[in-house]
Amino acid sequence: MKDISSVAVIGASPKAGKVGNTVLQNILSYGFRGKVYPVNPRYKEVLGLGAYPSLKDLPEPPDIAVIAVPTKAVPGVVAEASEMGVGLTVIITSGFKEAGNEEAEKELRRIVSSAPRMRILGPNSAGITVSKVRLHASIEAPPTPGRVGLAMQSGAMGGVVISRLKELSSGISFFMSLGNMADVEISDVFEYALEDDATDSLIAYVEWVRDGKAFLEKGSKLAAVKPLCILKGGRGERSSEAVRSHTGGLAGNYTIFKEAVRKIGAYLADDVSDLVEVEEALRRVGRLNGSRVLIVTNSGGLGVVSASHIEEHGLDLPPIPPKLAEGLAKQAGKSFTGKNPIDFGGDASAEQVAKALTLNDLSRHFDVALFVYVPTAAEGPEEMAKALREHVNEFSLPVIAYFDGEGSREVTMKISGLLPAVTSARNAAKAVSALVNRGKYLRLRVTHNSS
Repeated sequence: MKDISSVAVIGASPKAGKVGNTVLQNILSYGFRGKVYPVNPRYKEVLGLGAYPSLKDLPEPPDIAVIAVPTKAVPGVVAEASEMGVGLTVIITSGFKEAGNEEAEKELRRIVSSAPRMRILGPNSAGITVSKVRLHASIEAPPTPGRVGLAMQSGAMGGVVISRLKELSSGISFFMSLGNMADVEISDVFEYALEDDATDSLIAYVEWVRDGKAFLEKGSKLAAVKPLCILKGGRGERSSEAVRSHTGGLAGNYTIFKEAVRKIGAYLADDVSDLVEVEEALRRVGRLNGSRVLIVTNSGGLGVVSASHIEEHGLDLPPIPPKLAEGLAKQAGKSFTGKNPIDFGGDASAEQVAKALTLNDLSRHFDVALFVYVPTAAEGPEEMAKALREHVNEFSLPVIAYFDGEGSREVTMKISGLLPAVTSARNAAKAVSALVNRGKYLRLRVTHNSS
């Protein structure tokens, strides 16, 4: 998918609510830079574009063909795409293996196996997005362009992650909805993400793995260069059964899956919240070479809760040496209680807490800091964001922000463009732990490769 200059939508429709209408609308509104070909024998024009009766009537083979026609018609369209030399066929249509229709899916695999130039995404896919060419050929809401790749075995989960990233001032480089994985599977996307210079990290939602060896080999290569964060769907008996009706696959043993993710150096999330927030910390901070955590806050209680989660993850909370404590109070222009967490009190301002983090000596004693803050009536979201904006480039440590309480969501959205931000003390600890573990993993790889 290095050069995408044309896309065809088979089943394109002028009727709102139809899949072929939604996909075509999204392609046009997102600003695709190439040629767009609606294909539907019922219409001469769709959404202002001249329509074609079939793929073979197009003036050229499209780079991508998006199929949104009834299930029975799909194999014939795929065969036609194969004969034309289409590079990638994206099948939005469902009703295949996930619905017990094994024979129809076997036919798709047979077609693609005899067409080495063509790959199939799906069936039962929500589509594809490639931000660098402004292509959003999907039924999901248009995303914000960014540097995060998405590999999703659930299209709707892709929509959820896209929304969460947007709330953290982030966006995607590409989105592949894998569906039933008749052809393109998760390890193929690992390989694509590794080679894509527009992608800095990858988020994957995985329900089942077809090729365990490729998952390990390609996942390890990717994680050695770019952060890889994974959420597994189907962990217990009942949820694993649900996977069969969703994408038609077998979820596999979760204990084995966890060990595989650990082995390749990826982060395994518990839910969507830490999947996205930890990925953002890994993408923006990279790694930590130590586990010494400093917590600065205006809330003693929230600071203690944050400290508890930090300790539960086996991370260090070193005390503040007396001389450093003097320097911190002087830098902030305010005294504090506590030795770590440092509590500047409810009457402190975001400006004062932020200024404390600019003290150069901090980097001699700590590896990372948590800025834990509860908004008060004395400061508005813009004031807090302004305080961080003025000092963020002076911070002597990597900093992760955690706001909670009234107005915290608005503040988080404003400051997440400046700092990686989390929405819970638990996720703050998970983010720091992931950064420490990534540092260890990368150092071990260097040692192993040099020996």
